[in-house]
Amino acid sequence: MDLTSILTNIAVGVAGLALGALVNRVVARLPRERGLGGPAHCTRCGRALAWWQQLPLIGWLAQGGRGRCCGRPLHWIFPLNELLVAAALVLFHLRYGLTTSFFYLAFVALVLVLTGAIDWLHRSIYTFVILGAALATLAVSFAIPHHSFLNALLGALLAGFVFAIFFALARLLFPSTAVPFGLGDVYLAIFIGAALGLLRLMPAIFYGMVLAGLFSLALLALRAAGRPNVPQYISYGSFLCLGALAYLVAWGLN
Repeated sequence: MDLTSILTNIAVGVAGLALGALVNRVVARLPRERGLGGPAHCTRCGRALAWWQQLPLIGWLAQGGRGRCCGRPLHWIFPLNELLVAAALVLFHLRYGLTTSFFYLAFVALVLVLTGAIDWLHRSIYTFVILGAALATLAVSFAIPHHSFLNALLGALLAGFVFAIFFALARLLFPSTAVPFGLGDVYLAIFIGAALGLLRLMPAIFYGMVLAGLFSLALLALRAAGRPNVPQYISYGSFLCLGALAYLVAWGLN
């Protein structure tokens, strides 16, 4: 790899960190129904942040994972989001360069990280975000190499059908309001199906299911050991997002 390629990848990584910081702003503000403009504030105490506190990853590390303004711990998911976006973009660039496939996968990765983070923190998937993203991927699928509109449409329909069955079963087995599988997961599956297509849908969903299963086993072990405050349910959508992202990083659209 020559110097130009190395510098280009570094630039892509820095851009990925910046985009991850943008994702964090949406994660912090969308559930609170706040606009995306204006100065950034501490997610713990609400005080305005200094410029250096807003630097992607560096700001979190410089504060030692605690808000300098209030001393309260800052959530680990925010630096993780930035790292995930940056790493994904660098790996996509190494495989595809600055092509349409790169920009398409970058968009898909941003949607997955954003949706997974909000679902982890708030157990909520925003319909207008995820279905809007699904329509966007369908609209451009014909222009993406190794993808097609038919592949995307069939993936979305199959994923929606299968996960609608899962949703109905969850409602039947868990008649309370706190069901472990929600309608937002159905919409998320539709997006993943449209973004990856029919041929890549099953392995990508399988990755997410395996991650969710391993995490559930860990929770059961903690509960059996008498650990207090173990969650009753998991944010299933977060694992679907992470699994789909892992698949794209490992295999791409080839």
